[in-house]
Amino acid sequence: MKLPRKIRFDHCPTRRAFTLVELLVVIAIIGLLSTVAVVSLGSSRAKARDTKRLADIRQINTAMLMYYNDNGTLPNPTTLGCAGGDTWYCLGHANAGTCWRNNYNGCTALDNALAPYIAKIPDDPFNNTAYNGDAYMYIWNGGTQILHWGLDEVANSNLCLGGFSGQWSATDGNSHYWCQLYVKP
Repeated sequence: MKLPRKIRFDHCPTRRAFTLVELLVVIAIIGLLSTVAVVSLGSSRAKARDTKRLADIRQINTAMLMYYNDNGTLPNPTTLGCAGGDTWYCLGHANAGTCWRNNYNGCTALDNALAPYIAKIPDDPFNNTAYNGDAYMYIWNGGTQILHWGLDEVANSNLCLGGFSGQWSATDGNSHYWCQLYVKP
């Protein structure tokens, strides 16, 4: 049995390497694709936060309606003893808590009134107290009770659960959006 001859590589044609320009073009394309991916991921995060907000508002609205079924009225912050006589209250922020850039206060009595119907009042997913839209609000205005919340995306009736929406320009120079939903038994 004859063994094969040793293969010599010095007769192979020279391998061609990538040029610097080709490498730079590939790096630029990869950079562009990663930028597009990061931008779309940021948009996905905003949509996810808005979806979470809708689920939270549905949960709070259900708790309010359950309170109504047991008490014959929606929670009235004034009769519950909430301080300040405000008509806007931060849900889940207790007496010491503030929200929407410290413009509004929480109320422990209001939170406690909802406690049998909701294990924990959810907080806005962004949860940045230096930012308008950092908490869910309950507006008590006599015969009108409204849930109010901020959004990352442009507000519309679908994102507002059939309620109404608006826009404000905050101190950061960006446009922000909000929704309001009447709490109707």
